Amino acid sequence: MKSLLFAAWVVAQLPLVSGRADEPTKHPKEAEGHGLMVRRSEVMKKDPIADLGVARYWAVEKNKDVWSLLVEVTGTIPLHFHPDGVHRMYILEGKLRSTVGKETMEMGPGDYMLISKGVRHKFEKVGEAKAYFVTVDTPPINPANNVWLEPAPKK
Repeated sequence: MKSLLFAAWVVAQLPLVSGRADEPTKHPKEAEGHGLMVRRSEVMKKDPIADLGVARYWAVEKNKDVWSLLVEVTGTIPLHFHPDGVHRMYILEGKLRSTVGKETMEMGPGDYMLISKGVRHKFEKVGEAKAYFVTVDTPPINPANNVWLEPAPKK
């Protein structure tokens, strides 16, 4: 019985020895600082960085290594490719008929696609609701370098 009481006392003392019980010990290689956490509603309060008429784009993060965008699709983004970066896209809401290379697939919330540099792709909104996706582009894609294989959208 004494050993059980002693074990309970040791466990009770652990938060006093190691700091707060809900805060893990800092790893020697752990960095100080912060990350990036944003709400979609806050991002969309700003003016979009681009409006193609069929899609609007908001910058979430941009630096020399990565460009992350929130994209609202209201029509069809015609067939094109990017010679300068890779898209990593995650569908948030709505449905898109996505063509990547020679494959076409209907995609919805939770679906992911990777589009390698130079690979043709197209997105068509399916249904009445708008579609939203996040793209993380590495390195950042310069829209001025887009190669349109179908007529570019005009606003």
